[in-house]
Amino acid sequence: MQIKHPVLVLKKKVKERIEYKIKWNTGSITYEPMVELTPEMLQIVNQWELNEHQKKNVKSIEKINTKTTKIIEEQLKYRMDIEKPKPTPHKERSSEKGYVKSLRKNDGKIEFWIYIHDEGIERWVTLEEVKNRMPIALCDYLLQKVKFGGK
Repeated sequence: MQIKHPVLVLKKKVKERIEYKIKWNTGSITYEPMVELTPEMLQIVNQWELNEHQKKNVKSIEKINTKTTKIIEEQLKYRMDIEKPKPTPHKERSSEKGYVKSLRKNDGKIEFWIYIHDEGIERWVTLEEVKNRMPIALCDYLLQKVKFGGK
């Protein structure tokens, strides 16, 4: 006849009384009431309870870490939304067809000699008028006048 020894605690059952589901070295599984546990069974139950307690602590720590991470991500997202510059609507500039031929300084004001294709005439105009009517032609003209120093 083989002597029965507890090998493993599988589960704790709490209803009217506390019972432990225990696996034995013979392969059988039984529910044993806590009040009837032998010192050998108590040792295994104690170890199992400690392991379960550690698992719960790890789970609660993971849950706290997850919540903390979620809060940090939400704060970062909120901060990023605040720090993002608000997009300003882009207004398309209309530019008449033509070109700038030259420029001069007249009584402290800058004037440009322009040709406008639609009107078919050349004339002197102020900087403001060129900026409003032909901004692309103005940029093209000024870019030609810039000297880039290369090494």
